[in-house]
Parts: sequence; C-alpha cells; structure tokens
Amino acid sequence: MHEVYAYGVVAPSTLIEVSDGYPPEGGYAELRAIHRSFGGEAAGSAYVLARLGIPARLGGTKLARGPSSDWVVETLSAVGVDCRDLALDDGAEVEEYVVSSGGEPTIFATYGRMLGERRWEAPDRSALSDSSMVCLDPFFGEESQVAAAWCRSDGVPYVTVDVAPDDQIAHHAEAVVISRDFTDRIFGAVDPAELFEAYANSCHGLVALTRGSDGTWFGRAGGPPRQVPAFSVDVVDTAGAGDSFRAGLMRGLLRRDPDDEAIRSATAVAAMVCATSPGVLRSPTESELEAFLASGAD
Repeated sequence: MHEVYAYGVVAPSTLIEVSDGYPPEGGYAELRAIHRSFGGEAAGSAYVLARLGIPARLGGTKLARGPSSDWVVETLSAVGVDCRDLALDDGAEVEEYVVSSGGEPTIFATYGRMLGERRWEAPDRSALSDSSMVCLDPFFGEESQVAAAWCRSDGVPYVTVDVAPDDQIAHHAEAVVISRDFTDRIFGAVDPAELFEAYANSCHGLVALTRGSDGTWFGRAGGPPRQVPAFSVDVVDTAGAGDSFRAGLMRGLLRRDPDDEAIRSATAVAAMVCATSPGVLRSPTESELEAFLASGAD
C-alpha cells in the first residue's frame, strides 16, 4: 500500500559533471563524471519519499520503451516506489541531460515535446483517493486540474510546485512550493516579501518560497512571512534539490509537524541531496535525516 500518490513528470536523465565551471559557447570543459539518473519533479519527490520510509505510488509521463526507461523503473522500484501506473510505449522519449559544474545545473531536455505531444497518462482516481496525501505536478493541463479537483472532492490534501498564485491548483493546495528559478522566469527579480504576499493572498495552505542558498520564506494567509536559512554544506550537485525539498515538506505535513519544523526538515533534505551526486539517488533515509537535524548543523 502507498501513503503518497505522486502524479507528474518522469524522465530518464544523464548527469554530466564538468570541472572548472560551465564553458562559454565554443569553449571547452573537462569531464569529471557521467552518471545515469532520472528527472522530473514527481519522480524525484517519490524517490526521496520512499528513501524516507514513506511508500509512494507514481504515475504521469509516458515512457518510451527501451533500456533508459527500464533503468528508471527498476531504480524507482528498488527503493519501494510503486511504478505500476508508468506506461511504456513506442512514442518519442522524454529525456534530459543535466550539465553540472558544482553550481546551478544547466538542463537540456525534451519537456517541450512532452507537453506538445501530451505524453502522459490520466491520473488514477482510486490511487489518489487511497492516499494520505498527493504529490501533484501542475504541468499536465486539464489532467492536473482534474487531479486537484478529485483531491478536493475526496478530501485528500495535495502539495504542488511552481504554479502561478491565481491558478486553482495553487489556491486549494495543502502546500505550494515555489522555486526562485520559476519566479525569476515568470515575474523577474521581485522582492520575496511581495511574492509571498501574492501567494498568501490567493492560497489556502502553506506557502514556501525556496531561494537556494538564501533559504526559504514561508507562511500562511493572514500572517507575516517567516524565514528559515539554508544549511551550510559543501555543494556537489544541486540537481533534485527542489524535488527533495517537496518530499521533506510532505514528510513534515504527514507527521503534522509545526510549519517551521516541517520547513526546516525540508531544507535539511534538500541540503543533504546537494551535498551528494548524482541528483536524488543518494537522498537521506529517515535515520540519516534525523541524525543530520540532531547534529546541530546550520
């Protein structure tokens, strides 16, 4: 049985680590390592949840038959993610290549093709209604809206990411996690306090604005924003940090932790993932997270 139903993006991924920074166009960079991995917000969150001991069931993107997709399913299944809803077909592959130089990753992917060709399955209502919480990506148009509506009608809370404050998915979410990459791309360089006010005025649940090394702004409607600083770690790879934060936050919400404790735990999970490579594949177990939180790390 699963505790969380994750619905959203899944993709085979290749992580390419380079030395001495990302090169300019026409330049050269020395390869440090190449890793097989997977991308997609729902996939990353489901994997991290499973590593934390929270059973997850995953559905969403259609995967192309082949060794890359087989590896993704096998890797997710190995940590306990229920992948029965991941459809494999003969369509075009959704994939990504992530180039990391120790800082922000540069991503090359076919997510535009995924959206254009609508390469995803509809959500499974029975899997959704049998969940304690839903991990919902907002990127699948009508299907994501339907999943959110089912959550409301079936009384299942959901946590979403990177969606506009006036979107109905954000409005009804138990928590909405908004990354700096998303807000910079959509709104430009807006003050976090203004962003928080825009989301808090529209969203019924917890609002978390993740700001990378600048920590997280969070709070709820009717109250002022609060801040939790980022943990200081030696960053190896930031790929998967957002997925890990959402998984850590969902852990806290499922435990009914106070908001500040849930956000601090989510920040810790993301920090621990950033200190490893590749991506979320070495995300912490519950005991490792508890030890990190108890260590006095800051």
